[in-house]
Amino acid sequence: NSNGENMETDTPSVKFQIEEIGKLMKNDGEMKQGQLWCLIQSKWLETWIDYTGSKAFWQYRPDEKEERGPSPGEIDNKTFLVEKGEGATQATFGVTQINLGAQETRDFYFVPVSVWEKLQSWYGGGPKVQRGTKLAGVIEKRVKVDLHPVHLVLYSCNTKGEADTSNPIMKPYPKEASLSQVIADLSNDGKSNGTTEAKAKAEDEESKATVRLWYLEVSTKTFPYEKGERVEARYNGEWYIGDLKGLPEEDKHGRYSVLCDVDKGKPTPPKTLVRQIRRVTPKEGEGEEIKEWKAVSDRELKVELGLLKLTKSGLSKFMVERKNDGKWIRELIIKDWRDFEVGDYIDCEDTQSKFLPAVIKKVRGGKIQVHYVGYSDKWDEWIDKESDRLAKRGSRCRTTEDYDDDDYGSSYGFGGSQGSVGLRNLGNTCFMNSTLQCMNATPSLTDFFVDGEYRSQINRSAYKSGGRIAEEYGKLVKEMWAQRPHTVTPRGFKAAIGDFAPRFSGYQQQDSQELLACLLEGLHEDLNRIRKKPYDPNPAIGDGKNDEKIAELAWNKYRKREDSVIIDNIYGQIRSQVICPECGNLSVKFDPCGILQVPIPSVETKLQAVTIQYADPSKPNLKLAVSVEKSGDVNDLQAAVAKVANVDAKELISCEVYHNKVYKVFSQDHSINSIMDNDIIYMFEVLSLKSEKPEDSKGIMRVKVNMETGGRDELIFGTPVCIGIPYNDDHEVKAGDVESMIVNALKRNWSNDKKEKPFKVLVRTDWNEFKEISPEKMIKLSRDFEVKAVWDSKEDYSEAKCLKHKSLANLGESEGGEVLTLKACLDSFTKEEILTAGNEYRCPACKKESRGKKKLDLWRLPNILIVQLKRFQYTRQWRDKITTYVDYPLEGLDLATWTKAKDQKRKAVYDLYAVSCHGGGLGGGHYWAYAKNLVDQSWYTLNDSSVKKMRKNDVKTKEAYLLFYARRGFNGSQAAREARSKK
Repeated sequence: NSNGENMETDTPSVKFQIEEIGKLMKNDGEMKQGQLWCLIQSKWLETWIDYTGSKAFWQYRPDEKEERGPSPGEIDNKTFLVEKGEGATQATFGVTQINLGAQETRDFYFVPVSVWEKLQSWYGGGPKVQRGTKLAGVIEKRVKVDLHPVHLVLYSCNTKGEADTSNPIMKPYPKEASLSQVIADLSNDGKSNGTTEAKAKAEDEESKATVRLWYLEVSTKTFPYEKGERVEARYNGEWYIGDLKGLPEEDKHGRYSVLCDVDKGKPTPPKTLVRQIRRVTPKEGEGEEIKEWKAVSDRELKVELGLLKLTKSGLSKFMVERKNDGKWIRELIIKDWRDFEVGDYIDCEDTQSKFLPAVIKKVRGGKIQVHYVGYSDKWDEWIDKESDRLAKRGSRCRTTEDYDDDDYGSSYGFGGSQGSVGLRNLGNTCFMNSTLQCMNATPSLTDFFVDGEYRSQINRSAYKSGGRIAEEYGKLVKEMWAQRPHTVTPRGFKAAIGDFAPRFSGYQQQDSQELLACLLEGLHEDLNRIRKKPYDPNPAIGDGKNDEKIAELAWNKYRKREDSVIIDNIYGQIRSQVICPECGNLSVKFDPCGILQVPIPSVETKLQAVTIQYADPSKPNLKLAVSVEKSGDVNDLQAAVAKVANVDAKELISCEVYHNKVYKVFSQDHSINSIMDNDIIYMFEVLSLKSEKPEDSKGIMRVKVNMETGGRDELIFGTPVCIGIPYNDDHEVKAGDVESMIVNALKRNWSNDKKEKPFKVLVRTDWNEFKEISPEKMIKLSRDFEVKAVWDSKEDYSEAKCLKHKSLANLGESEGGEVLTLKACLDSFTKEEILTAGNEYRCPACKKESRGKKKLDLWRLPNILIVQLKRFQYTRQWRDKITTYVDYPLEGLDLATWTKAKDQKRKAVYDLYAVSCHGGGLGGGHYWAYAKNLVDQSWYTLNDSSVKKMRKNDVKTKEAYLLFYARRGFNGSQAAREARSKK
């Protein structure tokens, strides 16, 4: 046996094996907290099941066939373990280290220890991989195997205060445990082992502890560099000898400045800026290894083992000191707070004279480099050690139990449900908060991050982020699921996503869908189990005759490069086909899809509400709604209104009224699309407009007239009007003619019939004053011409009577108009279309570029379905937000109709759990979220810091932008297993 395990020479009969394993699984097959379970290679166990026909394991069932498979041979668990060399230290203590990318079902199964021992005794092989179970879960508590615990090597402290290395003890602890719990465990003679009970008592136990922990710090002896020293500088992979001219604290980018010998003698010798140097002649003792036991600080006692830097790599070594006759053996030296070391936390005054918590990143000579907690690295700076800008931790800032490397600034007080918490707006970050709230309600991801499972899968070499997105998002979600409901400040996540995607680094309003796409990309890259992506130049393209085979091939190719919990849960496949109009060739490909972007149909037209005021003052105003092409102009709008109101379109003046004033008079070619749905549009009938040049005049000028009160407190009120004033060759008109036109337009607004004219007509003069003008005086019309009606009293004014046309019913979804549904959006998404000009398709058969017929269909359905309603449209000519109400189901969304894959239709029903909403127009507006709480199953409105319980029926809204659905029956806590299962 190559693994050093004993193996019985005679393997028992198949019948005996089935009976023995069946009994053991019946007695020991229920997983409970605090047990030990073994891992066994999945391929080996499946081969054994096919060989014996055993039905003892629910994870894998044998094929119903008469002939059994071959014998499985020796067990080989090395396939899912860390390669030899990486786990050498662990092997010294009998610890097997599991590959971070190893997955249950795909790579291994869990079996009871008794089953492992029996199978190993029959077939041999190994090695034995054993792990403990723990209670985990936020949504629902469940027992799970802790695959990647933190292994602590504990040495006893002898009477001389030194570590006794002759008999070390290795103990595994969950990543969410802390060193406080380890102390409580050791004080309790090892009975708790990091369990929930120990966690609850850890704070109290620590205050009465008889145990103290010391960690072994291994460092290299160094000496600070001084200017003028002879050094070697590493530049572009080569070493160059020269003189040290500048230190990192003198350079804003933290680099050494070296005058290399090869540059000496040049007219203007350049100084080489590098980050790595070494002395030509090392000083005595330089580079020697220094080992020193240091006391674990109070801050480090509180930090989770999975986050603690002392336990980041391999086995962590600690010395356990116990009180001897009530006294400690080792002397604990309390250092001065200004004895700075890398990793120390202090309070530091920034360049805006505000003290913030900071961590020391580097110490060089008389300066330290500080990093402000929760802010981007670009704000790091070098500060003199003796500067007044530095203060003892907690003396100038709010203190926390531990800063770790981020501060989410929690504040408590809201009495809602766990998990439904507010997120503070950092300045136009409502789009980010809305997205984060929806993601926080995602059942398959919440437990994964809150339980800390993500830490074992973080890829530190990930593109751009290096694991920081996953790390900061994990911290944020865990803080959002703290026991007490509260408001969280997501500053750390904001800094991380800003560094990953610079467009989110500022404080401008952004799009929640773009933020979501960026977040999914960052999380996937940080958690990608594939460390080295294989190159495959051959895409999987079919002809529609064997879709199942091509789709599976395309998916397998994709998963060989992209394999993370994000892909497991959120990504599916879209089937895309194009038919060449030249030769009829059908080309089919299958693309991965994370966010399903569906169009909102019938957006070529819009319903616009308009109020028309007739020229005849005896006729009441009429408010109506007309349908017009978005690509049209005001001339088209007037034509549509004229048809309904029975007037001449050429005799209408169109304008926008805002806050009782004429805000804008529209030209005839003004774009319809630039008129927002909530704009108040008036049209005024002016009979003289039809010819544009009536008798004795050279043209018509459109003039707005606002209503005001007189006296000291001028007040604009009522509804303004627009009139058309004819002018002569000199652009002049009599003041009396202007007044007559205004009086005629306002007759419908007189509330007192006894008064001949209850207002004065004032004209703006050259001195920017409004005065009454003699009726016979000629007024010069210009672009700045302005006139207003100043009423004697507001009581003399009454709003004109206004009738409502039946067409207004089409504006509201509940007032008789036809309701647009999500089904119609999906129909539009899967509708066959002709490719547009500029997006021609190059046929692989005839090699011609043409506007082929394209059709999309759903193929592989994800566990989590994210649907984007494409409300924002952008073209070269205009931008627009579609405010059409879309009715979407809260429960029972069945995608079978739009899914081409037959095997996917059986599990195609989804239920809504979150909505990201946007209110307002383009370039601004506001985002918020509706989300279903994972614990109490109630719906909440999550609007930045505000959290309110809401009625289920109110979840449907015309502001819905992103819809989050979960597959019915989907168990979020087993997402990765289901996604990767072979069955």
